[in-house]
Amino acid sequence: MHREDGPDRTESGASGLSGTGRGHADAKNAPTRSGQPVGLRSLFSRFNMWRRNRYLTLRAKVVLVVTLIGAALILLAAVFTCMNFRHNVNAEARAHVNIALGVLDQAIVRTQSLGALVPVLDAVSGSPAVTAVAIGTRHGEVLAYEGYQPINRRMLAERLAAAGRKFGNDRTGGIEAAGSVQNGIQDYAAPVALPGGRGSGIAVFSIDVHLIEQSQIASAMSMMSWLFVLIIVSILTISLILHRVVVAPIEALSGFVGNKRRPPQPASGMRDEISVVTRALSDAFADSEAKEVMLQRLASTDGLTSLGNRGWFKQSLAEAIAEHREDRSLVGVLVFNLDKFKDVNDTLGHDAGDRLLQRTADVLKGCTRDGDKIARIGGDEFGLILPGLRSADEALDLSYRFIRAVGAPIRFGPHELQPSCSAGITLFPQDGRDPDTLLKNADLALSRAKTEGSGTSLLYRHELHLRAIERNSIERDLRAAIRQGDLELFYQPKVDVASQRIAGAEALVRWRHPESGYIPPDVFIPVAEKSGFIGELTKWVMNEACRQVRHWQDMGLTRVTVAVNVSAGDLRRPDLTDMIANTLVRHSVSPQYLELEVTESMVMQDVDMVIGTLRRLRSLGIGIGIDDFGTGYSSLAYLKRFPVQRLKIDRSFVSDLSSFGEGRVIPKVIIDLAHALGVKVVAEGVETAEQLHVLAELGCDEAQGYFLGRPMPCDEFEAFLQNSPVARDPQAPSHEQVAVRLPSMGGSAA
Repeated sequence: MHREDGPDRTESGASGLSGTGRGHADAKNAPTRSGQPVGLRSLFSRFNMWRRNRYLTLRAKVVLVVTLIGAALILLAAVFTCMNFRHNVNAEARAHVNIALGVLDQAIVRTQSLGALVPVLDAVSGSPAVTAVAIGTRHGEVLAYEGYQPINRRMLAERLAAAGRKFGNDRTGGIEAAGSVQNGIQDYAAPVALPGGRGSGIAVFSIDVHLIEQSQIASAMSMMSWLFVLIIVSILTISLILHRVVVAPIEALSGFVGNKRRPPQPASGMRDEISVVTRALSDAFADSEAKEVMLQRLASTDGLTSLGNRGWFKQSLAEAIAEHREDRSLVGVLVFNLDKFKDVNDTLGHDAGDRLLQRTADVLKGCTRDGDKIARIGGDEFGLILPGLRSADEALDLSYRFIRAVGAPIRFGPHELQPSCSAGITLFPQDGRDPDTLLKNADLALSRAKTEGSGTSLLYRHELHLRAIERNSIERDLRAAIRQGDLELFYQPKVDVASQRIAGAEALVRWRHPESGYIPPDVFIPVAEKSGFIGELTKWVMNEACRQVRHWQDMGLTRVTVAVNVSAGDLRRPDLTDMIANTLVRHSVSPQYLELEVTESMVMQDVDMVIGTLRRLRSLGIGIGIDDFGTGYSSLAYLKRFPVQRLKIDRSFVSDLSSFGEGRVIPKVIIDLAHALGVKVVAEGVETAEQLHVLAELGCDEAQGYFLGRPMPCDEFEAFLQNSPVARDPQAPSHEQVAVRLPSMGGSAA
């Protein structure tokens, strides 16, 4: 036991009653972490960049929020556990002080001197958690001390004085902590009555807080564990509830919107915001799907006939090809075209044309088999897909069945119409293996069928494709030929039969192809007419012929009339008269040296328009001749109205002149008819002297053919004129002809 007056305790180390409090001061002087600080502006800019470039899903946001809430709750639980731990430690320490104070108060009541309290103080200081007990006056005088550690009397006196000032004269004041914890020891002060009536004093108890903390740690850890488990379970429960109630429905809606699929309608009893949004999205998707279906139907349907259009037809054809690619059955593609449909629109009106198209669509639909598909693929064109055919003959029979059905009479008010159509047929896989090729081949067959007459159906043949390629090549090369100067005019002389003198010449265009040589006119002229290029070709021929006539006249050669052939397309041109007049003026050629030849069948198309054009040309002084007369269907009434100067007998009649009897009848009738109308007659294709002799007997005016002179280039024809007897007679009248030497009437062709 240590006495209060022990000299060795005065200079000893610090006890629990004398804490120095240096720990906080040392903590303030801790060194800071070295390194370059990061500016706030840089941090904010990086965060904003991350936020702009980062896409957080709703699930990630919910997980982040719930994690932050869980972390905050765990932090709060840790703080609460620490505070509760500290409270329990303080409460237990005060309980020990109360027990010791109660024992001390009972002992003071029974004793009258401080010496009698020494055993009691020694017993109290030996109780659990109490390490020392001291009694002193309120002024700081230490009266008694017992404990297991040295005492700093000066520090203890200061504590007693401070407690005395705090409690004042109150003898029943509570227990107060005196100073801070030092080395695990906490001092508590309380007022006590001094023995022997000496007044009131202060009792200071040193409590081993570390010992109490050791006993409370297990309880605190258990509490913290239960709190952590409760928080984690709560967070998981809340997360599951949020996922099921909020995240999952919204993710489902997002998935439907992203995949452009209609979300399911919510249950009728649901009345929350998500159900409202889901119902609105479902209705919007339903409207969008309905509109999309309607647009697809409109995009693939012909508005007039309610049939599929060309795009739908090609798609259906591709599906049929894919379906029958493996088996050996054929897929037929038929393309129908109404004949002379434009005439219906022009004569009866477009309403009648629309009714005819609708009626044709109904007829075709009524004739189709199960599995056949029909579409309107053009203005007056219909396409049919016929899967499962066994042979080409079956496709041909079906096409004529459709043609007969469409050809039934139809009445438009007082008018009865007898429609007709043509058809082109192609077959998969022998004619093509894709929709574009099959449609192209069917169109080629249709074009060929229309040239053979109304109501014709033709199967596609490979030579049609070759002919189409050849036509395209000819058209392309012909356009280049005019630019490159590959075209040339040949001139074939016309001879007066009676005087055997040159009456004129016919200009014949020749094409000298750089690779294929000379190409016959009957090859490229039809291509030029069909492609619409004939106008440029005629303009070139007219310009070249007038230029050559001017050249010959400048040379002083006999002035001869040059005949130029014009096409039906040329006669329909409103600027034909102006073009010819400008050409004549440009080359200073008199119109009397130009003659235009038109075929008989050509002038019978749009008779009134043709007559007007020919009369305007004739008013300029240009001669008009009808070529191939007798092969067409000229009306004598129209022939009388035509301003014609010459009729040209076709070579087919001239070739029969060698036979007696019937071979001379038609030429004789034509010659007599022309002379009766005041028109001269020219016979073409004269190949023998016998033919020329017969023509002379029949009264024919002029003749041309290989017997009289073959078509010659301009330089050869120029030499031909120069060698004539009156080639350079400057006084010869404009109508004077050049004599030519002919072989005897019994000679052979030259």
